[in-house]
Amino acid sequence: MHGLQRFIVWLTFLVSTSLQAQTSFPSKPVTLIVPFPAGGIADLSARALKASLEKALGQTVLIQNRAGASGAIGAAAVANAAPDGYTWMYTLSSIASVPEQAVLNGQKPPFQLEQFVPVARVTVDVVALVVRADSPYKTYQDFTAALRANPKGMTYSSSGNYGISHFPAEMLLAATQTEARHIPYAGGAPMLTALMGGQVDFNVPVRTLALPHVQSGRLRYLAMYGARRWSQAPDVPTLSELGVPIEFVPWTGVFAPAGAPAEAVEIMRKALRVAAQDPQFTETVSKSSAGEIAYLDGVELEAFWKADLARTSTTIQRIGRVQ
Repeated sequence: MHGLQRFIVWLTFLVSTSLQAQTSFPSKPVTLIVPFPAGGIADLSARALKASLEKALGQTVLIQNRAGASGAIGAAAVANAAPDGYTWMYTLSSIASVPEQAVLNGQKPPFQLEQFVPVARVTVDVVALVVRADSPYKTYQDFTAALRANPKGMTYSSSGNYGISHFPAEMLLAATQTEARHIPYAGGAPMLTALMGGQVDFNVPVRTLALPHVQSGRLRYLAMYGARRWSQAPDVPTLSELGVPIEFVPWTGVFAPAGAPAEAVEIMRKALRVAAQDPQFTETVSKSSAGEIAYLDGVELEAFWKADLARTSTTIQRIGRVQ
């Protein structure tokens, strides 16, 4: 009997230790892989969130940039990471279109969307139609009239094929039944430099990226995407007001590798929800180019992501294969 009691005590200890191990997440630093370069929208948002997320998790958060191939390299690293709850992806919404892009261009997708679990949307950043300040197009109406008068004669720059500045430009051309020649660049800064240097006629960056150049007098907003005017450019009309209600909002969010422990995903989701409301994060975002906080998770995120994927899929098929 004495031996049986020792066995029961030992077994109880093992079960208790096992349960503790299962409920102690996170017991070490967690890593957020950002599949884009430092200084970009996803990176700025992740770094703005870092301190608040560390407070909410009670653990160190490491941010690791793994840029390349329009985000595919870093995303593939997360997709193939051990699903132990310690590797997460903090990314732009455009990453979800990578598999479809690859198929369209006759390539093997570097990952599949089924390899990720959407955890939370954190920020959004509306895009804007932008021209040089010395452009002959003073209004949106001037701009579209010129597009129609000179089919394929105008050019626009983007931050890369199938990216968050390529999609909205093509959506606008589709909505207005016009055409323009696309010239991709390797990032948002070169895209704007090309516009300011006169190499192209217009582009559609996130509005915060263009703001310093608008304020310095080098660029001009012609219209904002979305339904609401922006407080920092209240005189600029929205496309909705102009009768062109295009639904496109670049966003940042957190994804886990498929198979990550459900408990870890739920703890991370709760921590992100708390961090997104933390005054330190909200103040940092309000003073930076990280967009605006627009937290979503759970059922709301699933519905939003599904609709967002449908919109981008339609635009990918319009763009077609790129050389």
